[in-house]
Amino acid sequence: MFCKSFGGKGFSFFLLLFFSSSSAFAIEFGLKGYYRDRIVVTHDLDLQSHNAGITHDNDRFGLLQFNQMRLRLQPNLKINDNIGVYSEFDLLDNIVFGSKANTNLQILSPVVGTLTLPSGAGTIGEVGGAAGENGAINVRRIWAEVLTPIGKFKFGRQPSHWGLGIFQNDGEERQGDFGDSEDRILFLTEFPFNDGSALAAGVLWDIPFEAQQDPRTQGLGGTIRDNGQDAQQYAAVLYYEHPQWALGTFSGIRHRSGGNGTTMTATDAKGNVVASGIDGDTLVYFGDLYAKYNYNEYTFQLEGVYLGGKISTGLAINAVPFSAFSSSATGAGIIQLPKDQDIGVIMAAFEGTGIYDWGGEWWTKLGYASGDSAPLSSKITQYGFRPDYRLGLMMFYYPLGTSPALYGGTANNPSVTSKLTGGVPITGNFINNALYLSLGYKHKLDVSDAIPQADWFKIGGLLVTAWAPKKNVNLNFSQLLNNTSLPTLSETANSIWKRWYGLEFDALAEAVFFHNLYTSFEGAVLLPGREYNIDVTATDPGNIIDPVPSDKASLGFAVRFTAMIEF
Repeated sequence: MFCKSFGGKGFSFFLLLFFSSSSAFAIEFGLKGYYRDRIVVTHDLDLQSHNAGITHDNDRFGLLQFNQMRLRLQPNLKINDNIGVYSEFDLLDNIVFGSKANTNLQILSPVVGTLTLPSGAGTIGEVGGAAGENGAINVRRIWAEVLTPIGKFKFGRQPSHWGLGIFQNDGEERQGDFGDSEDRILFLTEFPFNDGSALAAGVLWDIPFEAQQDPRTQGLGGTIRDNGQDAQQYAAVLYYEHPQWALGTFSGIRHRSGGNGTTMTATDAKGNVVASGIDGDTLVYFGDLYAKYNYNEYTFQLEGVYLGGKISTGLAINAVPFSAFSSSATGAGIIQLPKDQDIGVIMAAFEGTGIYDWGGEWWTKLGYASGDSAPLSSKITQYGFRPDYRLGLMMFYYPLGTSPALYGGTANNPSVTSKLTGGVPITGNFINNALYLSLGYKHKLDVSDAIPQADWFKIGGLLVTAWAPKKNVNLNFSQLLNNTSLPTLSETANSIWKRWYGLEFDALAEAVFFHNLYTSFEGAVLLPGREYNIDVTATDPGNIIDPVPSDKASLGFAVRFTAMIEF
């Protein structure tokens, strides 16, 4: 799998310099995978309780319980020593019991709602829509590998992973959910040295696969466009590994020939299709630096990412049907984002681990991901770690908190008080707008006498905390839509130390029985900090919204039991 070997998960690089001289021809078939079942219980993920003293409180739900399952099959065909075909299929892919489909959560923008950078229009995670969200059967990946005298070629839809997994994460961990895949052509080669070190280098070409359409039929009667409107990614890998340390980079560019100012469409408050978003070209560059150091039983890893350039989303949001607008199409609250937006995202993570012969194991994670205090501005600074990079059971895994909900008259019914915007989670399952710290410990217990069926048994705990470097809510609708009657909304907390997300405590017990049955029980309690409170200053020159009352966040918890048969 791409860059697993580069990324601190073991660097057993693979090159043979000459073809095998054997004339024998035999196909070898292998199959591995797992069946996983989860029981999940959560309470108050919105971190709000019903408040009888508030007319419009933000208590959206309380207790949620569901089961979900997945059967993952990873068959492979080894044609000979030089050619192989690999694949990954998910049956009932993370399907909740009683349903037939799943959804990959996106970045959530406070007040406005879901803010997704569409695949092909600039997002670096290239899975979008039905390509990454399937029901009963998900043909997730199929790719081929060809080993030549000069290196290895990999082509097809393949997993993508680099470093700690904050930017490219294949989701192959036991509790992984989605993972990044790319339609990719990749070439890798290696240069070994006498001291046991090696230098690996590679180049790759990616094409997004979100459309799931045939351009020959899609283009009949019009101009045939490549998938993602010519969206393509080009990158290079350079990785040096010494027996004690390693250093590498994964860097590249994303280009898309958009609509060159073509006006996209959105839906107004009445459900009518109206002209809105403006499409354009994208040119984004990224650099991802990874380093690792081993010292006896200790391992330290560091990854840093920067995304820059210009991006065009063609994005239009029907979000603010304020009564200050008329009921016409342009008055339905459509937000037009510019066709050329700057992007500047910084993400970094550090991990330290210690594993001891007497059964103890500790780890620490700390890092930073830039958020966006003005998510609808002309510069995008919010991207977020890939969702399969985990800190704890709750924080930055579930969409937590509740943003201030605005109530007032709409463009169509100025005299009627309706919910206009807001009530969406403050944080999504992409780690963003966070300066975080996580500490954990597990201990391996000898239970062979009491439970002879157990191969191993571990118990432990985890502590997670985080601060918001920027305000989660800081929206100037008046400036954004060039209308002086519209309100401005901003958090009252100005200091980063006042913008504290809170403290999460996790407990963990895990074991393997009968060699192949992995089980785990996780429980988490979140003591919310001020950042999850509803506490904003609303400036409303046109007097068009109801007052936004303050409301303190309440405790939330989650429990997850996992049973997983691995083969």
